[in-house]
Amino acid sequence: MSNLHFAGAMSHAPGIAAFRDAASPAQRQAFFGGTDALREAAGKARLDALVVIAPDHFSNFFIDNMPACCVSMNESYMGPVENWLGMDKYQIKGDAELARLIMHHAYAAGIEPASSAKTDLEHSVIVPLSLITPKFDVPVVWVMMNCQVPPLMSLRRCYELGKAIRAAIEASGKRVGVLGSGGLSHAPGAPEADTLDPDFDRYFLDLLDRNAVDKILAIPPERLDAAGFGSWEIRLWVAALGAAHDRRPRTLAYEPIVEWDTGCAVAIYE
Repeated sequence: MSNLHFAGAMSHAPGIAAFRDAASPAQRQAFFGGTDALREAAGKARLDALVVIAPDHFSNFFIDNMPACCVSMNESYMGPVENWLGMDKYQIKGDAELARLIMHHAYAAGIEPASSAKTDLEHSVIVPLSLITPKFDVPVVWVMMNCQVPPLMSLRRCYELGKAIRAAIEASGKRVGVLGSGGLSHAPGAPEADTLDPDFDRYFLDLLDRNAVDKILAIPPERLDAAGFGSWEIRLWVAALGAAHDRRPRTLAYEPIVEWDTGCAVAIYE
């Protein structure tokens, strides 16, 4: 029996917390209906740990020191670092043992992540946790994946990292979940921030629902660029898909929420 008991992916737009009510009631209901379903699935899974694959928005790393990916070895985390989110700060338990296993299996697969024992959590992790494990009572391993500063890992490399994470989970003897956190189309802070790309979002989610892995991995960088540089974060969804490679993805919600500057989606890998 597998030790992977939950897998999913979702957007982490800071507006979900900072200006939740700016979105229309219908769009809020649709999006949070998807996250409610994820929360229910995670609760039923009775997780011992949750691996969150998410980027860093210059909270811990900057352009002068940005690893392609970094496994957090923290015994505990503090966050969120952004006061403007309007959220309380939390101390969240880490799982250094599982983190070490992820490092071991990644290196065995020919992928060499960086590691750090002193990362602080930002909205890319805290916003999803607030919706999926709202009591913040599940130990976390944050696998940071650079989606900000090119060059970036290829989609196929992200998928392979996900498979290495899965190998670590199977070796852990624990009930573990995986959550990819990012995307879809957006360009935060750019002049085109209010211009989303629902066509790309729906195309990507259609491929996901059809489990068309090869076509997902073949999406050209130019198409991602056209959807806004925030769409580079589909890498987190792809890494989670690699971890859940034997599961069937299913979209739970999609709303292009201009007020949150993000094409917001939720999926579960069943």
